[in-house]
Amino acid sequence: MKFTLDNKILAGLGACTIVLIIVGFISYRNSEKYRETNEWVDHTHKVLYALEQILVTEIDAETSMRGYVITGTSSFLKPYNRAIDNIYFNIDIAKDLTVDNTVQQKRIAMIQGLVDQHMTHLDSCIKLRHTDYDKAQSLVASENGKRIMDKIRDNIELAKDEEFRLLEIRKKDSDNDARDFNFVFITLIVCIIIVLIAVYFIIISNLSALRKAEKTTADKNWTLTGSAGLAQDMQGNLLIQELCQAVINHFVRYLNINLGALYVSNEVESSLHLLSGYALSKAKKEMPAIRFGDGIVGQVAQERRLLVLENIPGENFVLESGLGDIQPSHILIAPILYQERMLGVIELGSLEPFTENHKEYMSHVMDSIAIAITSAHAREKVRELLEETQRQSEELEAQQEELKQYNEELQVKTELLEKNEAELRSQQEELHQSNEELEEKANLLEEQKETLENAKMQIETKAHELELNSKYKSEFLANMSHELRTPLNSILILSQLLADNKNKSLSEKEVEFAQNICNSGSDLLELINEILDLSKVESGKLDLEIEDVSLSKICSSIHAMFDEVAKKKLIQFKVNCSEKLLQTTVHTDRQRLEQIIRNLLSNAFKFTSAKGAVTFKIEAASESTVFRNKNLNAHNCLALSVTDTGIGIPQNKQQIIFEAFQQVDGSTKRKYGGTGLGLSISRELSTALGGEIHVFSEEDKGSTFTLFIPYSFNESNTISTDRYADAVKPELVAAALTEPVLSASLEEEALAEEAEDFSDDRNMITANDKVVLLMEDDIVFAKLMLDFLHERKYKGIIATRGNTGLSYARQYKPDAIMLDMKLPVMDGAEVLKQLKNDPALRHIPVQIISGYDRKREGLELGAFDYIRKPVTKEVLLKAFDKIEDFGRKKLKKLLVVEDNETQNTAIRELVGNGDVKSYSAYTGKEAYEMLLKDEYDCIIVDLGLPDMSGFDLIEQIKEKPEIKGIPIIVYTGRDLTADEKNLLNKLASAVVLKTANSQERLLDETTLFLHRVESKLPKEKQHIIRKLHKTEEILKSKKVLVVDDDIRNVYSLTNALEEEEMTCFIAENGKIALQVLTENPSIEIVLMDIMMPEMDGYEATKAIRNMPQFDKIPIIAITAKAMKGDREKCLAAGMSDYISKPINMEQLLSLLRVWLYN
Repeated sequence: MKFTLDNKILAGLGACTIVLIIVGFISYRNSEKYRETNEWVDHTHKVLYALEQILVTEIDAETSMRGYVITGTSSFLKPYNRAIDNIYFNIDIAKDLTVDNTVQQKRIAMIQGLVDQHMTHLDSCIKLRHTDYDKAQSLVASENGKRIMDKIRDNIELAKDEEFRLLEIRKKDSDNDARDFNFVFITLIVCIIIVLIAVYFIIISNLSALRKAEKTTADKNWTLTGSAGLAQDMQGNLLIQELCQAVINHFVRYLNINLGALYVSNEVESSLHLLSGYALSKAKKEMPAIRFGDGIVGQVAQERRLLVLENIPGENFVLESGLGDIQPSHILIAPILYQERMLGVIELGSLEPFTENHKEYMSHVMDSIAIAITSAHAREKVRELLEETQRQSEELEAQQEELKQYNEELQVKTELLEKNEAELRSQQEELHQSNEELEEKANLLEEQKETLENAKMQIETKAHELELNSKYKSEFLANMSHELRTPLNSILILSQLLADNKNKSLSEKEVEFAQNICNSGSDLLELINEILDLSKVESGKLDLEIEDVSLSKICSSIHAMFDEVAKKKLIQFKVNCSEKLLQTTVHTDRQRLEQIIRNLLSNAFKFTSAKGAVTFKIEAASESTVFRNKNLNAHNCLALSVTDTGIGIPQNKQQIIFEAFQQVDGSTKRKYGGTGLGLSISRELSTALGGEIHVFSEEDKGSTFTLFIPYSFNESNTISTDRYADAVKPELVAAALTEPVLSASLEEEALAEEAEDFSDDRNMITANDKVVLLMEDDIVFAKLMLDFLHERKYKGIIATRGNTGLSYARQYKPDAIMLDMKLPVMDGAEVLKQLKNDPALRHIPVQIISGYDRKREGLELGAFDYIRKPVTKEVLLKAFDKIEDFGRKKLKKLLVVEDNETQNTAIRELVGNGDVKSYSAYTGKEAYEMLLKDEYDCIIVDLGLPDMSGFDLIEQIKEKPEIKGIPIIVYTGRDLTADEKNLLNKLASAVVLKTANSQERLLDETTLFLHRVESKLPKEKQHIIRKLHKTEEILKSKKVLVVDDDIRNVYSLTNALEEEEMTCFIAENGKIALQVLTENPSIEIVLMDIMMPEMDGYEATKAIRNMPQFDKIPIIAITAKAMKGDREKCLAAGMSDYISKPINMEQLLSLLRVWLYN
C-alpha cells in the first residue's frame, strides 16, 4: 500500500495522540500511587504523634500527682484528671492506626497494661495523701512508679523505632515512584518530539519532491517550447547559410545570450568554416578555416562532445557596441552530428553562466539542427545537380560542333607527332647525360655532409672542453684566491703595523713606503675580490643577502663615498632622486647593488676630466624602454643611471666593454688603467639581481649607464645562485653537514710536523691566565695574532694542524679559540664539529678567521663569529673585543616562541638556569617585536603559531640585518616535507623534532648555541648531556652495511668498525646491497661506494630510497671522487652525508655517531 502525504500526516498525528494517551494514563497511575504512598507517610506521623502524646500525658499525670502529694492543694490534680481521659484516647488512636501491624498491636497492648499499672499507682498515692502524708511520700519515693514509667518509655521508643523504620521505607517508595514517573514522562515526551520531527521531515521531503517534479516539468516544457520554436524557424526551403543564421538568431533570442557562431565542416579537409554568426567582430568573420583538433572549437569537433567554459577572460571573443567592448566570460560549444558524421559546430558566448537547462536544451535540439542542415545540404546538392545537368546539356551541344573541328585538327596533329618523336629521341640522350652529372653531384654532396658531421662533432667536443675549462677556471680562481689571500693577509697587517710606527723607529720615508705597501695590498685585494666575484657569478655560486633597501640610504651612501673624489678631481657631482622615491624601499641585495653603482661611478669619474660633470639619478623606468629580460617592464622596475661628460664610447665598442678584461682602448699605450672587470662584474651582478644594464654613449660627449632592477627580487626570474639548492634532500635532522675533507698526504703531514717547531705560551700558562688557542697554518699570521694577544694580556697557543689543535683544546681548555677553516690533516669544519660534540669543550667560544667563504657553515656548526681574510689591524682588534665581550657576558638571554603556554613553560624550565634568562612569546608578531627591542643570544621557535607560520617568522628574522645572526632552533612535532626540510636547513641553526628524547636533544642544542659551561649546569642536566654524548655506547651493537667492490677497502673498514663492536654486512655492488637490505631489514646505516660494477652508488641509493622501509636510513658516500660538486651530486641522489678517500677513521666514526644517534 502506497502512503499519500495525507496518510503520512494522519499516521504521525495518530502516533502523537497515542503517545499522549499513554502519558496521561501513566501520569494518573503514578499520581495515585504517589498519593497512596503519601497517605502512608502521614499515617506513620499520626502513630508517632499518638505515642508521643501517651508518653507526655503519663509524664503530666505523674507530675500532677507529685505536686498534690507535696502541697496537698487540689488544683494540682487538674492535669492528672485530664491525663486520665487523654491517655486512653491516644492509646485507642494508636490501636486504630496500627491495626494492620500485629507487632505494633501487641506492643501498644503492653503499653496499655503498663499505663493501667502506673495509673493505679498514681491513684494509690493520691488517696493515701488524704489519710497519711508520710506514707504517701514514702510510696512516691519508692521505685515502683519509676520502674513502670521506664518500661512505658522503653516500649514507646520501640514502637516509635518501628514506625520510623516504616516511615523510611515509605519515603523511599515515594521517591522511587516520583523518579520513575519523571523518567517515563521524559521518555514519552522525547518519543512525541521524535514522531513530530519525523512527520516534519516526511512533509518537507514530499514537498521538495513535488517542487522538483514541478521544476522538471517546467524545464521539459521550456525545452519543448524552444524545440518547437527552433523547428518553426527552420521551416521552409532555406539555403544553408539562411538556415544557419536562423538557428543562431533563435539561440540568441531564446537563450538570452550575446554572441554566437555556427561553423560548417568540410569532411574532406577535416576543417570547419564560419558560415553565420551574431554580433561577431570583423576579424572574427574573416578568420581562416579551423582544422579538427585546433583550438577549443577544433577540439570539440574532434572529440564530438559538448563543452562549456566558465569565467574565461577571452580577448578574441568580443562583443562590440557603440559604448565599448564587452568580453563574454562563458562559452558553450556543441558539435552537430548526423549518423556519426560531423556536420558542424555551434559556439555561443554569454555574460551569464549557462545553466543545466541550457545544456540539456542544446543536447536535445542538436539532432533537429543536424537533420535540417543535412536537408539543406541535400536541397543545395539537388539544385546544383539540376544546374549542372542544364549546363552539361548546353555544353554537350557545343561539344558536338567542336568534335567536328577536332577531327580535322587531329589529322594535322598526327603529322606533328611523328616529327616530335624524332625530337624526343634526341632529348632522351641528352637527359641520360644530365642524370650522370647529377649522380656525380649527389656523391659530392654526400661527402660534404660527412665533412659537416665531423665538423659538428669537433665543435661539440670543443664546447665540452670549453665547459670543462670554465669549471677548472672557476675552481682555480677560488683556490688561487685563497692562496693569494693568505700571504696578503700578513702583508696588509704587517705593513699597517709598520705604517703606524708606534715605536717611532722608522723614518717618514719608511713610513710612506709601508703605507704604499699597504695601499698596494688593498688594491691587490680589490682585484682578487673582483676576480672571485666574477668566478662566483659564472659558476652560479654567488650568495645573495636579500633585504629591504632604502633608496634614501643608497643616495646618502653614494654621495658620501664619491663627494670627496669629485672635489679632488674638480668634477661636478650630483645625486638626483624625487622625494617620493626617497621614501621607497626595494627588496634586493644592498651590497651587490652598491657594488654595481660604485663600479659605474668609478668608471664615470675615471673617464671624466676636470670641470666635467657626473650625475647619479634614481627614477621610475620609462614606458619606452625595451628590456632584454622578459620579466621586466616599466611598472615593476627602477632605473638607476650614471651619466658623465667624459670621453664616451664608440658605437662598435659598446658591447665588448661588458666582456671580462676588455676595455675601449686595450693597447699597451692606453691612457686609462684598470683590469676591465668592473663592467663585466656589474652586468653579471645585475642579472643575478633580476635586472639588466643599458648603455647610451657618444664619442667625446659622454656616456649614460642605466641599471634596471625590479622593486622586489624574485629568485625564479634570475640566474640560480646555488644550482644545488634544490637537490639536497637530507632525510634525518642532525648536525649541519660539512664539505668533504681530504686527508693530508704524508708529505703534508711531514711539513705540518715541521711547522709546529716554534715558540708560543704553552709552557708559561698559570692558573689565572686567559688563554686563546690559535688554529692557523700560516705561521706568520699566527705569530702576528700572538703579538695582538700579548697586547691584550692574553696567553696564546698555536696549532698549525686540525688534529693537533683539537688535542691542545682538550689539554689546555682555552678561554677562546680562533680557527682557520683550511687546516692540514683535519679540516676546520671537522675540528669545529668535534669541539661542539665534546661536552668538556663545547662551551668554548670559537671565532673563525678564514680566507674561504664558509660563513654559514661555520655559524651553523656553533661558531659565534666569522671573519674573512685578509684582515686589517682594525678588524683584528674588533675580533678580540668580541671575544672579551663574549667572555664577560655571564647571563645569556633565550627567547621561547611557543603558543602553548604549558609547553612554553616546560621549555623554559628545561633550559633555564642561573646563567640563562628565558623570555616567552606566544605569537610570531610578539616575538618579532621583542627581537627588535632587545638583544637575545638564541631563539627556540615552534612552527605552528596562531598568527603566522614559523617559516614566515624565521624568514622575517633573516631579512632583518641586525637580528639575522641570532641562532634559531626549530622545535616542532609536525611531519616535515622534503621542501620544508630543505628550507629549514637553509634558515635554522638546528631542527629538533618532538620525540621521546627530544627534550634531551633540545637541551643539548641550546647548550651548544648559548655556549654554556657544562660543569655549571645542575647535576641532572649534566647527566643528560653526558649521556647524549657518550660516544662509545652509540656505535655498540649497531648494524652497518658496507657496499664496495674493492676487497681491500672492505677488509680494512669492517675490521675497524668491528673494533667498535658494530655488526658488519658486506655487498660487492649496488644490486647485492638491495638483496642484503631486503634479507636484513634491521640494518641501521649504509656506507656506499660510488664507482661499482652492475649498479653504481647513485643508482643503488635511489633504489634504496624507493623502498618504504629504508626511505630514511642514513647512507654515507665513501668515494675517491673529491672534485667540487661531487658532494652535491651524492646528496642529490639521496645520500645523507659524504666522506672522501683516503678515509680518516676518526672523521668516519664521528659521522656514524651523528647519524646513528636516536
